[in-house]
Amino acid sequence: MASSCPECGSLYIPTAETIPATTKTLAQWQRLVKSNDAPGSAELAFIRSVVSDTGARLDFLDSEISRLRDRLEQLQAERAQLSEYHSQNVSILSPLRRMPPEVLVQIFLRTLPPFDDSNGDASDARGSPWTLAQVSGRWREIALSTPSLWSTLRVFAHDPDSEHSDMLQAQLRRSGMRNLDIQFFGYENDNTTEQVKLFDLLSEHSARWETLYIQLSSALVPRLAQLRGRLPSLQRLWLQWDSEQSQLGVDSITCFRTAPSLFDAGVANKAHFIPVLVPAHQLTTYRLHGPWKMHLHVLKLAPNIVSARIITAFDGEEPWPEPGPQTIDLVHLQRLYVSDQRILDYLRAPHLAELAVRLSVTDGESILVNSLDALFVRSACAPQKLYLKGISSVITLGILKKHPFITAITLAFLAGGTDAMEAHMTMLADVSEYQHLREISFGAFDSMPIDYPLFLRMLKSRLRSSLRAASFFAIEGPDPDPVTLAGLDELRDGGLDLRVESGPEAQTGINVWENVCLWNE
Repeated sequence: MASSCPECGSLYIPTAETIPATTKTLAQWQRLVKSNDAPGSAELAFIRSVVSDTGARLDFLDSEISRLRDRLEQLQAERAQLSEYHSQNVSILSPLRRMPPEVLVQIFLRTLPPFDDSNGDASDARGSPWTLAQVSGRWREIALSTPSLWSTLRVFAHDPDSEHSDMLQAQLRRSGMRNLDIQFFGYENDNTTEQVKLFDLLSEHSARWETLYIQLSSALVPRLAQLRGRLPSLQRLWLQWDSEQSQLGVDSITCFRTAPSLFDAGVANKAHFIPVLVPAHQLTTYRLHGPWKMHLHVLKLAPNIVSARIITAFDGEEPWPEPGPQTIDLVHLQRLYVSDQRILDYLRAPHLAELAVRLSVTDGESILVNSLDALFVRSACAPQKLYLKGISSVITLGILKKHPFITAITLAFLAGGTDAMEAHMTMLADVSEYQHLREISFGAFDSMPIDYPLFLRMLKSRLRSSLRAASFFAIEGPDPDPVTLAGLDELRDGGLDLRVESGPEAQTGINVWENVCLWNE
């Protein structure tokens, strides 16, 4: 039974430990607990008193728990209200409220995805800049009054609907009179009516186009004619085709020929060559894909080219003309990628700084050595960076020994190139050779075994020489094992500028080597 404490007056509930009992009673109680024996009459009185007292104690504890639980809920509710009130007042003191609009604008601009990122549609309200206008009234006012936030438009017309059109119109309005950077992806066998509608909507603002990266479908090709003479601001162009079907019945594309500001032009043909006429004399960046005869014609008209990616295709059985004594003078050319080493025999480039070559014929290595020697002598140039794709270590050795002005070498390998890759690593591990090398890079285009421990040993060896930077890009992996990865991290911590990437990051790195339009190939 509950009673009051004689000293303090508080409620006192006896527990099992405080219930008085003789030694004999306790022994009997322990026997009953550990067995199924029935208690005697004397034991029943004791057990009943224990049940009564412990029941009272449990009732008391339940009451206290209920009381404290109610009190806890009251305190939690009060805390939640106070916390919200506190947060509201803290937010009032936030530096963001006092941040000048021009600083916020710079922060907003850095939330936009890079233009060469092909992810994100103009109709996707979940990305920047749309979400910026949903944070607060002040942010919305700043975002809507900043045309540069809305001047990059990406349209993926694979399944367009009215929402695409509405959001595109909103973005065009918000861009004000600012020039536009546009990505437009058209697709075959989709809703061509809506594709054309979206393209026509953009075409109404063609005078403001500064950059156009477009993937053509057959439905879009006829709409290009309306652009002729209406592209005064266009500076950069990339054109590709969705499929072979997209090119059917197309003889040429001429609407860009009169674009007065165009200086960067690139075209990737699909199944066959379709001429895309551009103002060659204005070009400083050239990335065209077609027969060598076309390249010859355009390059002769383009003396201002600084960066060129020359991809030969669709030559058929037609032989190349002899280079002859009259080479093509590209006196401003600094960065060059060629898909066929024979192209070098036609050029003179006195300011060439970076050269990338992909071997294309069976006897390409011997042709490459002779062509490189002749180009360097003819141009009186000394490029520092050389990129070679599909070459043996013996040829690389000879090139590096003969031309010590090459301080950065990049070596790329396709499927089946594991042995050649490892031979290059072994060769470059010899620190007594090629002491002029400051940068070494490797690239693997296909899935293949990669000896990362050998790569690590090579780097450690070359650090005793003049190596300052290195990279390894493996598009399909694999990644280094943990032990090798730790060793690479140690070199990076020691000051080596080192990148080891796989997947999309590796593809991006290789695209930079090959001067590729980043969202194309």
